[in-house]
Amino acid sequence: MTVDAPPGPIAPVSRPKRVARDWYDSLSDWYDLVADPFEAPARRTGLQLLDPEPGERVLDVGCGTGTALVLLARAVGETGTAVGIDLAPGMCRVSRNALADAGLDPGVVIVGDGATLPFPDDAFDALFASFVLELFDTPDLLPVLEEWRRVLDPDGRLCVVALSRRPSPVTELYERFHERFPMFVDCRPIYVRETLLEAGFRIVDGRTERVWRLPVEVVLVRPASSRS
Repeated sequence: MTVDAPPGPIAPVSRPKRVARDWYDSLSDWYDLVADPFEAPARRTGLQLLDPEPGERVLDVGCGTGTALVLLARAVGETGTAVGIDLAPGMCRVSRNALADAGLDPGVVIVGDGATLPFPDDAFDALFASFVLELFDTPDLLPVLEEWRRVLDPDGRLCVVALSRRPSPVTELYERFHERFPMFVDCRPIYVRETLLEAGFRIVDGRTERVWRLPVEVVLVRPASSRS
């Protein structure tokens, strides 16, 4: 079976990772005040689709301030494991504080790159990535997803929440701002479903949400070879 590549070009990411790390470090203490009101509905839909269960091993890639990680940890309970990883040490610090404030284990947040995960193969039953995949440069998208698939159980599932490059005037305007101000408008729209298919996943479910009137794709997938 041949999978079509994404139907058009995706804007590059010109900002080096070290600059992104430092930027999110500087935002970590007040990021939720700015971003959470807009990201929360789509993130909530993603968590509903992922539907983590007690006893599962779950990884939150790009866990940010830990908003989703706290909910994941509660869902898997004491018999499960919820791990967060983020490039920015400041975000990891805030995540640990959020877990501690919720009465959960704060020691499961790791500073690291989502493109090179420090975990063995098949380590997790589920992965969650909310407004993260679109931060990777275009040539890195497939290798990043291959890395995510590597640490995912063959019958596991991945939920991606990401800005969609479906044609719309608002998306075109947003991309212009991204080109001019890549430091401040860092997430750029991508072809979420097509990229996941090209990376060897199969779609289980999907929804479309809106953030700042921009289309956001919330997509639940499993490895193409999954029996589930």
